[in-house]
Amino acid sequence: MRKNILAIAALIALCGSHAHAQVGIGTTTPAASSMLEISSTSDGGTTYKGFMPPRVPTTVERDAISPSATDVGLTVYVTDRECLQMWNGTGWENIHCLNGVSFGGIFQNFDLNTAWGYTTDVPFFDNGNNGFYGITTTANGGFNNITTMTNNFLGILDMNDEGVNGTAGFATITFDTIDISGALSGVNLSFDYEVFEFDTGDDVYYTVTIDGTPQAEVQLVNGLGNLSMDGTVSVTAPPGSTNISLSIRIRQDGAGDYAGFDNFAIIPN
Repeated sequence: MRKNILAIAALIALCGSHAHAQVGIGTTTPAASSMLEISSTSDGGTTYKGFMPPRVPTTVERDAISPSATDVGLTVYVTDRECLQMWNGTGWENIHCLNGVSFGGIFQNFDLNTAWGYTTDVPFFDNGNNGFYGITTTANGGFNNITTMTNNFLGILDMNDEGVNGTAGFATITFDTIDISGALSGVNLSFDYEVFEFDTGDDVYYTVTIDGTPQAEVQLVNGLGNLSMDGTVSVTAPPGSTNISLSIRIRQDGAGDYAGFDNFAIIPN
């Protein structure tokens, strides 16, 4: 019994002495300033090996790791993204990605660049000066009030069309979900808009969806007393995002009120 106790005590003492020492893999003399040193050779330079970080197949498995806010520095290689990534406490950042992955940008301006597809829950219609929803130009009657658009753009006039076409509610145009996993530094989504003499009840909202999660809906236009305004919307998707999409809801009733939307784009940061 006494021998067993002495053996256990010796083992505890031995473990304790190593707990405060440096650890070497492939070397018996790890650097004094390191807790762990991995040598690329263990046979004096005859053969060499590399360091392989932990690999996960996709971002699904990466996210299943569920690191906490205190796990800053946790590092994995995401195989399908071809990126070495580090946890920053709130999200994953790219340390380095292979150069074979790229994203060149995608556009929809309704004339020259039309790669970004879309659908609308209300069919396009043209009822002259009484109502319009579709692709047009400033040469189309009162659409000359839209002064910031060039060539083709998405035009709106009296969405209710006096009950003939359109809708008394909102029409929603939804742009296709785009794979942006090749945009290593994230992307910028943008589009131009202009409204002319929007009254109470004439409204515009937009929603950007990143990685399947809709972001907070933004009211772009709150019509009131012949409101006229124009500008550019710009939204950033951070590094590590895999896909993005956009939807715009428009409600407008009444002749003489016009709107235009153009130059939809997703470009790398």
